[in-house]
Amino acid sequence: MANTSHRAFLAVRFCCIACSWLCWATTWAWLPSAIAQDQTSADLVGPWIGWLETPAQHLRLLIRIDPTSDGPSDSAPAEIAGTITSPDQKPDSLPFARCTFSSDGTLEFTVIPGGDANLSYSFRGKRNGNRIDGEFQNANAKLPLSFRKADSVPDEGIDRLGAPSAWKGDLDLAVRKISVRFRVYDQPPYADPQSPRILFDSLSEKVSGFPVRLTTDDKGKVILSIPSLPGNAKFLVDPATIGESIRGRFIQSLLPLALELNRVDELKGDPLEADPLIGLLKKANALSSREGNAEPTAPSMTESLPDGIREEEFAIERVDYRKSKVKQDGRWVQPKFRISGTITWPAGTSSESKIPAVVMVSGSGPQDRDETIGSHQPFRVIAHWLAKHGVASLRYDDRGTGASTGEFLSSTTFDFADDAAAVWQHARTLEGIDRLRVGLLGHSEGGIIGPMVAANEPEVAFLILLAPPAFAGSEILATQIDRISELQGVDASTRHASIKLQRTLQSLALEPESDEAQTMSRARQAVLEQWDALQGMSEALPGESEDARRQRVVDQILAQFKGLQTPWMRYFLAFDPTSAWLVMRAPTLAIWGDKDVQVIAGPNRERLFDVASRNPRLKGDLVVLPGLNHLMQRAETGLPDEYDRIVDTVDSSAFDVIREWMRQQNLMP
Repeated sequence: MANTSHRAFLAVRFCCIACSWLCWATTWAWLPSAIAQDQTSADLVGPWIGWLETPAQHLRLLIRIDPTSDGPSDSAPAEIAGTITSPDQKPDSLPFARCTFSSDGTLEFTVIPGGDANLSYSFRGKRNGNRIDGEFQNANAKLPLSFRKADSVPDEGIDRLGAPSAWKGDLDLAVRKISVRFRVYDQPPYADPQSPRILFDSLSEKVSGFPVRLTTDDKGKVILSIPSLPGNAKFLVDPATIGESIRGRFIQSLLPLALELNRVDELKGDPLEADPLIGLLKKANALSSREGNAEPTAPSMTESLPDGIREEEFAIERVDYRKSKVKQDGRWVQPKFRISGTITWPAGTSSESKIPAVVMVSGSGPQDRDETIGSHQPFRVIAHWLAKHGVASLRYDDRGTGASTGEFLSSTTFDFADDAAAVWQHARTLEGIDRLRVGLLGHSEGGIIGPMVAANEPEVAFLILLAPPAFAGSEILATQIDRISELQGVDASTRHASIKLQRTLQSLALEPESDEAQTMSRARQAVLEQWDALQGMSEALPGESEDARRQRVVDQILAQFKGLQTPWMRYFLAFDPTSAWLVMRAPTLAIWGDKDVQVIAGPNRERLFDVASRNPRLKGDLVVLPGLNHLMQRAETGLPDEYDRIVDTVDSSAFDVIREWMRQQNLMP
């Protein structure tokens, strides 16, 4: 459930990313100062470019200063005419209601959109050569802002928006398609080749300018991450497709969606080899291939890792009984798929060894074997820590993810528990592993799956559960929404309305299959009934009417409602995890962080403690660690947007508890 809060929260909060460019807190960075020159209003004439860098968006601002006949004097500033444009949002320019320039180089202007004083904003800054540094102000914020003089401004175009590289594609969400775009600026006046700026736009949602971070993973895949979108949004590019089109998987929370990008029509006549996005992707791929990322995911048995640890790949063939039979070699057989992963061996082990082993089970969503979340790889870190203490481990890609085949989207927690049991059985057959000391370590949804396996496999030797849920998914999501909203400053009445809507949509999603149009109509009505309380969670777009805003938000929520109807989500919403705790008998360590906002420590521990006390065969140790979040990191708020900013992947206090407990179970020296 590493990504559950994002996935669930989108159902009622996705609209929050569509914020006006008048309402954020921002930090500002700009280019080196130019040489100072005489402060005359004539020198101001022409275009000036600035970037608004909010935590969520990077938006261009363009001001144009018109010629003026009178310069400033010591006694009176010059009155100047001009306009301001936010070209990433609307092509229309707004005139300055008032603009002055003083002899000391101070530029001040005020803008009153549509003549409405309640929407007015202003700027005051000091000129230093071809740069103006100052402060933007409206009723909600004071923001640092800088402008730089431009010799000329590139043509905007409908899709190009002044960018030398722009690529578009469609995400198919079943109920509708969402058009998206990536833009790259690597030339003046917006950027430079050494510091290119990549932006993501949701064209269907009419919001743009989300900054993109270009990285590679340890398998050589190129990743375009969009950290300011919920759900760890990222586009995984297949390097083999980098050319006339760019193909890969777009992942946001639960669903991995195929995405093919093509250059916008305005740029199709330009040489492909000169396209900045193509160049950046190929450079990243070449660098990844050349460096080999130092620590490949699955080195051979002879390759060494720190402290003599060694790793090897494994693969298990599985039969998919949910699918119809297919004809092979004249026979009708059930289709098969493959689970692929990595075995990590402690230093000095051999086929004659008899060491304990741990099978790792990841949280929700299409997780790779390392449970990669942003820049962190918790399972890789845990595997190496276990190996240093004499314990082997097996971690694997979820079905349909990474090197594993099969279908992810049509699978449920029950199916993933079946996969985990198969990997556990495989571990018990490996030479060098003590088959009587093979357990499971599950994180979040893996904390549900571990007990499911142990309930059906009495020989599971032990369980280590990180942030295990104790309630059905419907309750888990409700508490997540309330806690995250509270920390984000949402008032109690709005939080109550959000949870009420979420519960209604969940109930609709759990109803037996019925008329799709009727179900969507009932979902739409549920949203409209809560609109008065929810509308404060979505800012209107510039120039957007109230009716258009309501329709946009309703459409967004209904698109997310389809996610509640997936097989995985329906199973998750209804399944009670405590049913397995009543019958399993494997010694169990469960750990929560008291700053976890996805699986709240207090109520989940309390419920599992009550259930465990009714199972006389179960010895459970239930621990809450202070200061830790859902990923077992030491955190300040516990909010998901903090995960990637924390340096440590797993806090040492969690390792200390696990080591002491494993020593008590004779699993570690």
